Amino acid sequence: MPVLYAQTSGTQQTSSGQFVAIPGLSLTLPEGVGVATLVILNLPNPYAKGNDFPGGTLGISVGGTVSPVQATFTYNEQSPQSTGRMPTTLVVSVPLGPKPQTVQGMWYGVRGSNVIIDSPASLSAIF
Repeated sequence: MPVLYAQTSGTQQTSSGQFVAIPGLSLTLPEGVGVATLVILNLPNPYAKGNDFPGGTLGISVGGTVSPVQATFTYNEQSPQSTGRMPTTLVVSVPLGPKPQTVQGMWYGVRGSNVIIDSPASLSAIF
């Protein structure tokens, strides 16, 4: 069973209000009409800062189009006293096409939040 894998290093963050790429989390899927791959975006230790129930939304872009399947985390307090970690994983089935496709991990801050990862995050594809 082939596996493709990408991993971040260092600290990454976004305060974008719309989907933007997570640097370092991109893969190229091979062609393969009639089959699908399981794509997994894993942020094991993200957190968010903000004063309006902060959080983040994760997505996967395939060939430049963001999948409607997304994952979101938010805090239960409007202005959290501390920024606890919010492990978040998104799993999406992606049909392969007649030519290679780029898959990109995406994210944005919920309600103006600043979303931060300071430990390795990963994007995997399992065939």
